[in-house]
Formats: sequence, structure tokens, C-alpha cells
Amino acid sequence: MKELIENWRNYLKEQAANSTAFDEAASDTMSAMTVFADEGSLTEEEAAGLQYEFSLAKSPNPEVLERFTQSLYSGARAGFLSAYSESELRSMDLYMIKGHNAGFAIKDGDDIVSVHNNSSLRGLGSEFMRKAKEVGGRRLDHFDGFLSGLYRRYGFTDVYEVYQWDEQYKPKGWKYDAVDITNPATSIYAETIKDKFNLDRDIKVEAEDNFVIEINPANKVNQYRYGRPDVIMRKLA
Repeated sequence: MKELIENWRNYLKEQAANSTAFDEAASDTMSAMTVFADEGSLTEEEAAGLQYEFSLAKSPNPEVLERFTQSLYSGARAGFLSAYSESELRSMDLYMIKGHNAGFAIKDGDDIVSVHNNSSLRGLGSEFMRKAKEVGGRRLDHFDGFLSGLYRRYGFTDVYEVYQWDEQYKPKGWKYDAVDITNPATSIYAETIKDKFNLDRDIKVEAEDNFVIEINPANKVNQYRYGRPDVIMRKLA
């Protein structure tokens, strides 16, 4: 009986962890997409003129913490981006562009989260990746899709974990936009899936960065087609 109870506790703990991972990845994905999807770009001179204000986990700045929280949740998708509470943000290193609702956070010392831009500035993606790496960012997560190729371009080529889509953990408000599993810019499975479209059984495959994972190719193709991509964990090579 004790073993049964312990197994159940471990199961519940794992369920909670998976649910949190999906919610956080969804929040980070949706906010980052608003940064990288815009069409503008900063000149080197404009980027050099940006000033950052910050609040560090070891010495939180209440004013910056308040402004960052308001900044993060001031966009059109604010109701969807609810992964981090103010108390959780307090334990992170927060960086904001002075005078603008735009910034990012570093969680647990090296995990880049809450990249967002709810300001009139454009073309901040490259600048945020540069700054995030400068202040210790070494890893990040996202749903496979639009951000896969972009993060690879910025050096996050080491895929070290993948959470396969599970409908019971779907994030609140998920939009189910189709993802092209055949395009290397939008899927870690593009190369390995191209000759296995109709294979309807579980097999081990090598995805991006030689990451070995067991999938059902036919199911995975349909999963992505109907807007159910996997969560990808990346770090700098």
C-alpha cells in the first residue's frame, strides 16, 4: 500500500510538472512571437542608444518589478500570458528597455523567458537575444513552429529535451494554428519525417540536433497539421 501511495504521489507530481511546462512554454512562445514577427529593424546606432533598467533576483527593485509586470501583461494577448505571477517574477532577473513596455527575464540563472514587446519599438528580436546572452541566458523553451528556425539562428542549436503534445495539458486559449512539420524552419522533425509520413507505429527517430525520441510519424504529422506542436527545450551549443 505504501508503494502504491508513493507511486500515486509521484504521478501527480509529474502531471503538475508537465502541465506547468506546457503553460510556461505557451506563454513564452506567444510573447516572443510578438517580438520576432514584426517587420521593423533597429540600426546599430539605435540599438546602442537603448538603455536598460533591471531588477535582479538577489536584490529585487520594486519599481522595476511593478513596471515589468505591467509591461508583460499590457499587450493584446494579456489574458493568455498568465504563466508567471508577480512573486515568481520577483525571483528572476528582469530587464526592460527604459521608457518602453519591452523586455525579457532570466529564470533560474540562465533560462530566457518572458521576451516581449508591447511598445511602439520594432525589430527588437536580435537586440534581446544579444542582451539576454550577455547577462547569462543560455537556454529557452518554445512550441515547435515559427520560433524554431529563429532560435537556431541565434545559436540555440542544442535540443536537450522535448515534451510531446498531450491534449490534457493544452494551454488555456490555445489557437491550434497549423505547423508545417516538413519545413526545417518550423519543425525539429522536418528531416526525419519526410519519408515516414504514413508510418503508423511507434519508432525511435533522430530529430534536430540528433535528438533521439520515440514518436508515431503518422500521428505526429496529423498532430502538427491540426496545431498541436511539441514543446522544445534548447540551449546554446
